[in-house]
This record gives sequence, structure tokens and C-alpha cells, in this order.
Amino acid sequence: MCIPAVIIAGAISIWTYRHTVPRTTPLRRRVLIVLRTAAMALIVFILFQPILTLTKTQERSPKIAILLDNSRSMLLPASYADTSINRISLLKKNISSVFPTDVLNARDELSVQFFSEGAVIVDTPLTKAVASLKADGSVTDISSAFAVVQDQQKLQNISAAILFSDGAYTAGSNPLYAAERLGIPIYTVGIGDSTEHRDVGITSLFTNDLATVGAAQPLDITIHSSGANDGEHVTVSLYAENEKIGQEQIALKAGSNDEQVTFTITPKQEGALKLTARVSSLASGEATITNNVSIRYVTVLKNIFKIVLFAGAPSSDVSFIRDYFSSRKEISLSTFIQKQGAEFYEGAPTNAALKDADLVILVGFPIASSSNESIALVKTMVATEGHALLFIPSRTIDLVKLKALEDVLPFNINNTSVSNNELNVSASVSVQTLNNPILRADKELTAAPKWEGLAPLTKTETHFAPKPESDVLAEATLQGVKIGEPLILSRSVGRSRQIAFTGYGLWRWKLTSFGRERAFASLSHSADSSALTQSALDLLLGNATRWLVMHDDRKRVRIEPTQKLYDAGESIEFSSQVYDESYQPLDNAIVSVTITGAGLPSPMNITLEPRSSGRYALRLPQGLAKGDYIYKGTAVANGKTIGGDGGRFNVGEYSIEFAEPRMRSELLREIARRSGGKFFTPENDAELLKEIRSLTSFQSKKLEEKTEYEARVSWYLLALAIALFSTEWFLRKRSGML
Repeated sequence: MCIPAVIIAGAISIWTYRHTVPRTTPLRRRVLIVLRTAAMALIVFILFQPILTLTKTQERSPKIAILLDNSRSMLLPASYADTSINRISLLKKNISSVFPTDVLNARDELSVQFFSEGAVIVDTPLTKAVASLKADGSVTDISSAFAVVQDQQKLQNISAAILFSDGAYTAGSNPLYAAERLGIPIYTVGIGDSTEHRDVGITSLFTNDLATVGAAQPLDITIHSSGANDGEHVTVSLYAENEKIGQEQIALKAGSNDEQVTFTITPKQEGALKLTARVSSLASGEATITNNVSIRYVTVLKNIFKIVLFAGAPSSDVSFIRDYFSSRKEISLSTFIQKQGAEFYEGAPTNAALKDADLVILVGFPIASSSNESIALVKTMVATEGHALLFIPSRTIDLVKLKALEDVLPFNINNTSVSNNELNVSASVSVQTLNNPILRADKELTAAPKWEGLAPLTKTETHFAPKPESDVLAEATLQGVKIGEPLILSRSVGRSRQIAFTGYGLWRWKLTSFGRERAFASLSHSADSSALTQSALDLLLGNATRWLVMHDDRKRVRIEPTQKLYDAGESIEFSSQVYDESYQPLDNAIVSVTITGAGLPSPMNITLEPRSSGRYALRLPQGLAKGDYIYKGTAVANGKTIGGDGGRFNVGEYSIEFAEPRMRSELLREIARRSGGKFFTPENDAELLKEIRSLTSFQSKKLEEKTEYEARVSWYLLALAIALFSTEWFLRKRSGML
């Protein structure tokens, strides 16, 4: 597009100077044409930013990608009948039988890479690359190796791949799909013993990531056994920190089986809780005991949440909402209800009274008499301090004063559509929205969703426009017809969450709810009246409160290690995110972390290095000794502490690489089958290289290499264009032209 534009610019310049008044010399006319054409060409160049693409075609000889497993599972025995050699040693030995010496020491036919947590290309001959294998990767991500090969295919003629691995992938996506997308045959060489030997281990430790102080929570432990005698017993134990909280003896079955044991944990204090599951060894020995332990960390939240309720005036909604929260043991409720004027029945709200609030509820607030100070206090709590917000309007709410809080609400108020005319509207909830955690109910109550059948709410004709980042959970309907107005909205931006209603009269959902049939049944047939609490209002308030306050992502400072579980000697890295009072990334902070725990004679102090966009990171120059560690960090900017964070991590007590010690031959076979390759073992792969070279696709190909050069606009191009126009103007003036 630039070239035609330049031609047009030249044509315009020639046409402009075909006749001049007064007439000038042919030389000066040509100079003026050149100056204007060049100046206009530069302007076009600046506007369009052309890209120069160079295409080079080269003939590339075929290459084989050699993918070598460098994870810790390669330290396991190659065969449990003879444990004197491990898998990595077998791999190194096997390489020399697959490749002749001239290929081992050359670079032109092979492309070598190691993979574990990720994949890395090794730019050395295969013989040197194999010698440097250490089998020290903490996880196995086979799909990452295929991704690197796919990237190499853009510039190299990778015609086949050989994967040397035990197939025990423990990270990344399923390698089967990545193998199919690669488009070349993958030959897999299974390193290790695929038979299940006598062994017992923990394959799963499952519970919720979040727990609450004093609240019981189930934890499931899955035990896998193979080669055990029928009726042989092992003991499964669960520890919270160093305290044993459960123990159970289970009888194993002959063959390969999975058994599940369920314990109940009841956290005692807020913070990170270390859970350790152990299963005793088989009496007469087993393949490995490295998989007899499993560790998990659970974040325990406090059991008392502080809620502050602001109301413009006493109302039925205020009474029912206050009754609900006052009856919850885990809630500490403070109310500020306005009376005549700007005063509150409970006294004026202060920063001290609102300190450490988890949730702010506004019911019909603000009203016309609400003071600017109280409105500003609410805005500070939500906008600056990041507290969650639940908003419910009322008939007396002042929409003009509410505009001051518009930044922290999920909707915008249209000034031209403000109206006090009231409508009785019902809620319309889509099937997809029913799965939202704010509206979700147990199946007994919502076998046939009945939100539409609840008592209508009252809504004014004022238009509330959802913000782009808001979710509309329910729409308002009038006599079954949607009126294009949201009724319930939610919003999650950065570290802040809000839920808002645009209608009021929620107390009716307590009296007429889709749980009433169950409530009536309980009153008619038993003395149990617990079902009475299953009203739509209680359900909605409970779900909304959990969604608003029971999440751990509102902190302005987040510091955490990249993993919770490390292998002994593995490099440990910390990362951090820091935000200012408006929850915008903060780049000028000093983030310091103190590490204490096993293996450290004194606390280790580190300072994270700034990256960008409020991110900080640091990799420890050395690994840490085996044990449990606690870290605490703070972020300081301009001499002021922004906040802190902390947690725990473990080194060396558990490795997912040893969870199931057998070689996964079924996965390696399937990778080979789906890609058009074959599965081999070290016993039969001597002819592997010969077979690959005989492939019809293993031949030279012409590959196109495109290189793009993007023209960058800089100030000197603009200055040159101005100079050319100025020179043209100067010559025109000297010639007396108009």
C-alpha cells in the first residue's frame, strides 16, 4: 500500500509544479518536485509503517530429534529383579548401541534435547550430551519436548523423533495430543521395568485447598498396591503438622488394586497447614519406599468474618439481612443505620470501628441526608482498601449521591433515565448462570429451577447499565417478559469483588422461596425445622458472602515460592506481586523475605529483584537441605510498609516422580502408534536408526525462511519530513511563488 501511495504523491507533486506562477527554471522545478515527493513519501512511511519481508529458500537435510528424559524418576532401578543399575545408566549405555560412533560425535543429523520441568536444546554432540545427564528434574513434562521440536521444524527438517523415557509424565498437558500435532513419526524407547512389582504407595492425597478454622473437612487418601498377598495389612496415618490426627489399618488384595481411606481434618488456627500421609511398608519388602509418603499444604482461613452494614433507614430488608448474619456464629456484624438527618442510631462510623472489615453491605445507602464524610468512608473501604461490597437499593436511596460510589459498583447509572416510578419484577436466571457459585443450590432444591417463581422484587424505572467486566446473574422480567435490565450483578476486578441488586424487597424471598415445600414437609412430619433456613434469601446471602470474603486474592502483597514441594538440592525461586492503594502494580517497592526452618542454623534473608508491572522474583543461588520451611516477607515503598505475606514449603520429603515406580509402557506405545512410529525397549532397538533412515519421508526438503524487518517510526524521520517541507517552502518564497 505504501508504494502506490508514494507514486500518487509523486504524481501530485509533478501535477502541482507543471506550471508555476511566476515561471521558474526547469532545475528549480525539478528540485521542488523532488522535495515535495520525498516529504510526502516520508509522511506515508510514518503513517503506514511498512514491513519488509525477505524469503529465503534452502534445501535442508533430514534430522532426528533425540529427546532424553532428565527427571528424577530415571534414578529408579531399571529392573527390580536386578537393582544394581538405574534407568539413567541404562539409557546412557543403550545410546551407544542405537547410534554408531560417527553419529554420536556429529551434529548434522541429530538434534538433542533434555526434558524434565521443561525442555532445553543441548548444542553438543550426542555423546557429550548423554554424559551430562543428571536425572535431577523434579517433574516430567513430555509435551514440552514435543513443543520444542514443533518450533524447530520452522527452520530445520526434523523428520523423526526418538523419545528415551520411562513414560512417567507428571506435569504439563497429555503428551498424546502433542505427539499427534507434531506430524512426524515418534519412536519411543521405554527405559525401566513395566511390570508391577511388590509395592504399596500413596497415589493421591485429596482435599479442598481452602479450609476454615474449626470446620471439619474430609480428606481422601488413595493407596495403590501391587504384588501384595491377599489379606496383608498396612497402616495408613495422617498427620497435621507433627500431630497424628488419624490412623487406619487396611487389608490389601492380591494383584493390582486401589484402596481409599477417608479422614476428617478440623484446622485449629489460621495459616498454612501441612498435611502428611504415610503408609507403612510391606512386611517382606517392596520395590521402593519413596512413594510411601505424600504431603499437601492447605490454606486455613479464619472462622470469624467481620461485616459492616450501612443502611439509609430502617426497613424490612435491613431487618431480615441483619437477622441472617446475626444468627451465624462465623460472622461478626456491625450496623450503622441512619435516622433523621445524617446521624446513625449506633453513633458515627469511624476508621477504628471499621478496621479489619471483610465485607461492606449497603442497604438503601446513601440517602439524601447522608453526609459526604460517611460516603467517602465507604468509598475508601471499598476502592482503596479493597473490601468486598454487597449493594441493595431502596425506595429512598439518593441516586445522585450514589454516583460518588459508582466506581466501586458493578453498574453505571444513566443520569437521563433516573426515575422513581416503581415496577414489580421477577428474576430470570439462565441454565448456565445456575452453576455460578453465587446462585448454586443443592440438587434437591433446584431439580427444577424455580428462581422465576419467587416473589417479585421492587425496582424503579432507572436504567442500570452493567459494566463490561460485570456478570449479569439474573435479569428483570415484567409479567414474564425481559425488560433489558439486570437484577443481580457480580464483578471481580483486580483484588476487589462486588455483588449488586437493582431491586429491593428481598425479605419476600425469605417468606416465599423455592425451599418452602421442603420446609412444610419438615413441619408436617417431624420436629426438625432445619429446612426452614433453606429459603432463597438465606441461600443467596450465604453464597454471596462466601464468594465475596472467602478468597485469598485481595492482598496488596503476594509472596510465594514457585512450588510447594521441592526436591533436595533443587533450585528454589520466589515470586511476588505488589499493588498500590488503588490495586495498580507498584514497581518501586523493596520486597524482602526471611526463610526459617530445618537445615538453616539462622534465618536466611533475601531481597527479590524487580521485574516489571509490580512483579518481583529471585532464584536462590543454592538449594536447601531436606525439611519443612517457613517464609515471611514484606514490601516497602518510599519508607512505608505496603503489606506482607508468608507461607510454607517443603524440601525433599516427597517427590511426585516416585509416586508410581513402574515404566509406563502403555503411554509410550500409544505415543508411537498415534504418531506413526514404533515402541522399542533397550533389548530390541539396535536397528532403530536404520529403520528411520529407510523412511520415505526421511529425505532432504526445501524450507522457506521468512525474515521480516519492521520499519520503526522515530523522531528523526518526522524531523526530516519537516525539513524537506521547510526547504520547499523556502525555495518557493525565494522564487516569489504563491
